[in-house]
Amino acid sequence: MTALRRYWILYVLLAPALIYFAVFVFYPMGQGVWLSFQKAGVMGARGFVGLENYIKVVNAPNVWRATWNTLSLAAGLTLSMTLLPIIPAIALAEITPEWVKRGLQTVIYSPYLLSWVIILGIVINTLSPIGLVNSILISLHVIDQPIAFFSNPYWAKPLVIGQTVWKEIGFNALIYLSAILSINSEIIDAAEMDGANGWHKIRDLVLPHIRPVIAVLFVVHLQGSLHLFDAAYLMLNGATADEVTTLAIFSYQRGVLQFDLGMASAAGVVLLGLCLIAVVLTRFLLPSTTRL
Repeated sequence: MTALRRYWILYVLLAPALIYFAVFVFYPMGQGVWLSFQKAGVMGARGFVGLENYIKVVNAPNVWRATWNTLSLAAGLTLSMTLLPIIPAIALAEITPEWVKRGLQTVIYSPYLLSWVIILGIVINTLSPIGLVNSILISLHVIDQPIAFFSNPYWAKPLVIGQTVWKEIGFNALIYLSAILSINSEIIDAAEMDGANGWHKIRDLVLPHIRPVIAVLFVVHLQGSLHLFDAAYLMLNGATADEVTTLAIFSYQRGVLQFDLGMASAAGVVLLGLCLIAVVLTRFLLPSTTRL
């Protein structure tokens, strides 16, 4: 009670965040777990069915494919969105004219502000049979026929990963840039006096300094990638369904399109379990994140 009276203002400031998470995160999560044990449809729960919904999920013909798609896309997205933004961040840090640096920051950040519908429209116009990429490849005689990017399952996952990275890379690069700019300039000057070249400074100064930021972004992107929906759903068609249907899309299809909320909730709980396993594994693999 003494601590409560002494730090009451901190608890008051923390209360809105706790209320938000309780109402919009933990309560819906609890409702989802409860529905996963119910026979539920549009009219609500109609009775306890035990593990029946989970058995239906396990026996669903395409759930294992959706699980594999979720894990493979999450792996590709997490590694790409964690590592690739380091390159433009280092490049921006080396640009001297401040107005040029700010202009380039705005340019690479702009895709993050666009909606997924606009992003997909840009990708479609660029990669369509009469789009920029196919036109250039044909004019250079690299290919004879346009590449069917959107009807070839081979391109489905790379396109989902590519357009997501393009949208997010500027935001992540600015986070890394902030960390890089916090390095003491005297340390860099001392390294240069000792004969360190650009690669040595990146390897021995920049990367160790931003390692905690890399660890945090890795965890954030891993959790977000496991819930991938927008980018994959917009790429969904008859030819690519087997390659881009994730567990989130599977839950949406069962719950919203087929009105089986019990099975959809069970699939959501399975996805929640994958996220919790990922959290536990990252705490062991990335111990630095526990000290932030």
